[in-house]
Amino acid sequence: MRLSRGQALLELALCAPVVILLAVGVAAVVQVEDASAGLDAATHAAASVAARAPDPVAADRAARARFAEVVVAYPLHGATLHVSFGSFARAAGLTATAEAFVDVGWAGLVLPHRLQVRAQAVVQLEPWRTHGTAA
Repeated sequence: MRLSRGQALLELALCAPVVILLAVGVAAVVQVEDASAGLDAATHAAASVAARAPDPVAADRAARARFAEVVVAYPLHGATLHVSFGSFARAAGLTATAEAFVDVGWAGLVLPHRLQVRAQAVVQLEPWRTHGTAA
């Protein structure tokens, strides 16, 4: 009986670090995926708002405001948004790209300290929207 108690303790000592490392790795991957989904949602929300704006200046302002509102709810650092309007003609395309970092330094043995995530959204400008008139 004593031999089996010692064997169980040895098995625990050998397996516990591996199980802990796997658990930390899974938690880090979940955090990165959550942040990536958040960046994607913020990018799509920004592109959607920009597509309904009357002119490029208003579109850029609205896209950046909406992006900032959405991105704050996720574990992202240094999030940046770039919106490309092209000609900003009706039914033309609008592309929004975003980049941010996810800090997973607490999972140092499993992943690098910071990971960069990127998102892109391409939407069609609203064909029914009105253009701003020149004064």
